Amino acid sequence: MIPFFRKLRKKMADDNQFLKYTRYAIGEILLVMVGILLALQVNNWNNLRSERALEVKYLNGIKADLQVDLVNLKTFIDDKELKFVSAAELLEMDTPQTITDLDAMDSIIWNVFGWVRYDQSTNTLDELIGSGNLSLIKNDSIKKMIQNIKQANISIQGSVEHMRREYDYYLYDRSAALREMAPLIDLGESVKHRKRIKKSNLDEAELNVFIEQSHAILNDLIFRNGLKLAIGNNVGVREDCLTLYADVEKLIGFINEELDEQL
Repeated sequence: MIPFFRKLRKKMADDNQFLKYTRYAIGEILLVMVGILLALQVNNWNNLRSERALEVKYLNGIKADLQVDLVNLKTFIDDKELKFVSAAELLEMDTPQTITDLDAMDSIIWNVFGWVRYDQSTNTLDELIGSGNLSLIKNDSIKKMIQNIKQANISIQGSVEHMRREYDYYLYDRSAALREMAPLIDLGESVKHRKRIKKSNLDEAELNVFIEQSHAILNDLIFRNGLKLAIGNNVGVREDCLTLYADVEKLIGFINEELDEQL
């Protein structure tokens, strides 16, 4: 057996086949390595393309949520302005003497008392965080603004909850103790027709009762202090919401730029 291998080695050496086989083997190894590297590169490209597509999906979703926020914020901001303007009107109002005066006062009170909520639209953001895909958003400015807007919303909600507690104590509870709610509304007809219907007339006794109640509430110290708190709170929340509105518009602009770059 050994002589056979000696002869084979001698023949390969004589024919220089060993060098040829070595070169062939090295070439095969290099081809395999290149193939593996190309496959890895293609796989990386596919992964990057999939991640980009998912990032675009999330960016479009966040943009859609932000556009809903802008609409709701505008309504909320307008409501805050209506409230502090109406509260100031009540502080300066004289005791009503006629049904028309009572009706005007009642409308202004409802402007102050009506409660409009604003909640941030977080459907896409919740999905993004819940799925652990927040890292898909590559633009650091976008991620930073998303976090800043989230914190601003939390702060505004805290201010609104504080204001609600003051409303309950100074305005809602006090009003219920001093004045009949919606005195000019015909409850029977309103329930029947499922809309607010005013009384067609008031007798002199009813009118005098409502005038006395209106005088009591307009001159009640707790209620008046509640109106002053309502002015301050609504002005403050409105200013915070105006700042938030501008930041949301700015973030939408950043997202549009990012989406344009990825087209």
